[in-house]
Amino acid sequence: MFGALLILVSTLSPAKADVVESMRAAIQAHVSTRTGRPLEDVEVAEVMFDAPHTCGGDTKVEVDTNPSERFRGQTQFRVRLTEGSRLCGRFSIPARVTLYQLAPVATQELSAGEDIVYAMTRVRQADLRSALVDLDSNDWVAARAIRLGQPITQRVAKRRPAALTGDRVSIVAEFGALTVKAEGRMLAQAYIGDSVRVSNVATDTVVQGILVAPGLVRTGGRR
Repeated sequence: MFGALLILVSTLSPAKADVVESMRAAIQAHVSTRTGRPLEDVEVAEVMFDAPHTCGGDTKVEVDTNPSERFRGQTQFRVRLTEGSRLCGRFSIPARVTLYQLAPVATQELSAGEDIVYAMTRVRQADLRSALVDLDSNDWVAARAIRLGQPITQRVAKRRPAALTGDRVSIVAEFGALTVKAEGRMLAQAYIGDSVRVSNVATDTVVQGILVAPGLVRTGGRR
């Protein structure tokens, strides 16, 4: 531990600035290893250090943190300085950590229900208010208005329904070996696998079944 005044790197002498830069690089590598992120997605700034030590020019920097550390903003790091086998300094160093990651970001203003137009961009993790959406895995649309440059998360995107209210569908009813088909109309939007209510166009009755594919509802009988 140390009680000396902490100051920014820019105010240090060249020799001390070299030590601080070595600390910054070691902290960046430590955070990268702990979080599994590439070095370029870890930014370390405001490393403050101006404590006396007995290290020479060939100094090794070792960094450690608490196992539960999540590296959100200002973070305290335990730093050891060694020269060969000799310990020449042990300190607690504050530094500001910013984590980045690739995320889908809107490339234009979007209204609710519009197709999502995006590009993959490096953004700050702190700017992500909820889980990111894997836009390649499903057909997604805007769940609400989305700003230009806004990350596409589960707060602002939703899967496009496989069927909309009023869509025409085929109803397949199976009674043992007997299969009956009829034309129906969706009474609400739904996704594949949802339990749905469908109006039988020919009989004007409501049938309940499962949306098994776009335009196809499977049911066991009338409700």
